[in-house]
Amino acid sequence: MRKFKLECYLVACLLLGVAGCSDGGDNSHSGAAQQSYSYDEMGPYPVGNRTISVMNASEGRTLNVELWYPAASAQATQSIQDFAIDEAERDEILALLETVPGQCTRRETSSSLAPQPAATPEKFPLVIFSHCYECTRYSSFSLAERLASHGIVVAAPDHARNTLFDSGAMLNVEFLATRASDVSAILDELLTENSQALPESLQGRFDVDQVAIAGHSYGAVTAGKILQDDPRFKAGLIIAAPVESPVFPGVSVANIQEPLLFMVAQEDNSIGSIGNAVLRANYQAAVGPAWKIEIADAGHWSFSDIAGIVPAFNAGCGEGERQTVPGEPFTYIDNVLARDITATYGMLFFAAQLLGDQEAAEALGVSIAPDIVDVQMK
Repeated sequence: MRKFKLECYLVACLLLGVAGCSDGGDNSHSGAAQQSYSYDEMGPYPVGNRTISVMNASEGRTLNVELWYPAASAQATQSIQDFAIDEAERDEILALLETVPGQCTRRETSSSLAPQPAATPEKFPLVIFSHCYECTRYSSFSLAERLASHGIVVAAPDHARNTLFDSGAMLNVEFLATRASDVSAILDELLTENSQALPESLQGRFDVDQVAIAGHSYGAVTAGKILQDDPRFKAGLIIAAPVESPVFPGVSVANIQEPLLFMVAQEDNSIGSIGNAVLRANYQAAVGPAWKIEIADAGHWSFSDIAGIVPAFNAGCGEGERQTVPGEPFTYIDNVLARDITATYGMLFFAAQLLGDQEAAEALGVSIAPDIVDVQMK
């Protein structure tokens, strides 16, 4: 039986001031030793990650893609700078971290570099994650690690020319189509039986019938376009941006039949009150099953592991000004707690949609901490 213990976690965090609550959880146990586990903590698999290179031939783009996957054994974990593609990027990350408050950007991972993948199951469900505007493939590695620890592989690209270290793309419909083509190209490659981009141990290991997408901000819009245009994707996690809006014509909620989970930061100073109103309207207009999770005192970057790493990503960490009460100062929700809530509800959603877990589906509709998390479903 998969237990759901977030309520206890939230209460403990609030009582302890969240100082002792962990992002990662214990990943030292194996699936054979752990028969009962909770989606609000790391699961039975240790987590591995590795960077692969995928060609988006239709756009002439080479993409760095991070894979998080269930590993056969636990090994030494890494720091965020270990995701760097080269030494120059590593130095730049370290320089940025010197001025970032400790609770904003998550510095230590719960995954190890390139261990052998778990032997079972034979085929893994797959989620492709699309990052926010000028972010990175590891912007939401807390979510990726949680999914991988419960048996779901996550593939996250650096959308070339739209990352923290490789900018220049426009926030427009044309580049949205390019980002969506990145996602489809990655899925094409991962589903290729003898893909040369993958190590032999991961070739042919992905379940073509259990594929979903998640995205944050610009990545949420990317997820909406993919769900509308690519029938291989079975569900979508939409974080902190509407998929349909006047800003990006051509994406319509009415054209998306798949289950959707919308996550809303109630104090989102990036998309603002208008953006949140459109996001809530997207939920109401959803054709298929839909859930909406609203987090009190959360900002746009509260969902992200790289909150505050540059000034543009500050809205969601530390002190801020409410967008619900303009001019009123307040303190954003603790980032460790916000990331854990995001990972927990994301895990419940994909457990229900990709693993067929009915208990997770039932728990997904429960608002267990009404002062922090509001849950609606339709």
